[in-house]
Amino acid sequence: MADWRSWFGRASRDQPIPPLPGMDIAHEPRQLRFWQKKDFSVTDAVLVGVGVGLAAAAATFPWYVFMHQDQFGYATVRFEQTPTGSDLSGPFYTPRVQWRPSPATAEDLASLPLDHVATGTVVGSVEFDAPDPGPQTQPFPGTPPRFTLVHVANGRAMISDANGFFVVERGSVLPDSSRVLSIDNVDGKWRLKTSRDQVVELAE
Repeated sequence: MADWRSWFGRASRDQPIPPLPGMDIAHEPRQLRFWQKKDFSVTDAVLVGVGVGLAAAAATFPWYVFMHQDQFGYATVRFEQTPTGSDLSGPFYTPRVQWRPSPATAEDLASLPLDHVATGTVVGSVEFDAPDPGPQTQPFPGTPPRFTLVHVANGRAMISDANGFFVVERGSVLPDSSRVLSIDNVDGKWRLKTSRDQVVELAE
């Protein structure tokens, strides 16, 4: 009997005593939210807003790029010594436009300032015994621009010249106006073969 009585008395002491009529009940202060605290300033609110905005922008920007891929494409490639009117409009091959002039009509010929009087050469007016002047001296062609093979991945190659780095693939136009025939790995070394039978190995 003493055991359960002592336990009952100890349990009753641990339980809170109900308040008597007329007693003031002590209320525990309610825990305030962080925006309800007095030390939460406008600067804190601005920092929280900026953080939320950056998080939202970081989450939505990849989707914006995926939906608007045309606005994030490659820039126009401009190789060294590229003639005007070339088909180098990008890092990949683009078909060259075949331009053919339209034949002249009778109205076009009539409007030209031409001399329609028939002329000819009189026999004896030409000196057939004149010495042969020999072949005309012509300047040597210009040195084609040089480029190096930097990296190869996924069937594409990265080359570099004096203007920078460019990505090319099979059929792309190179800085020397030739085209890429193949990109092969021979004996563990990457090689780029051009339409001029030039083989460019990967730079060490």
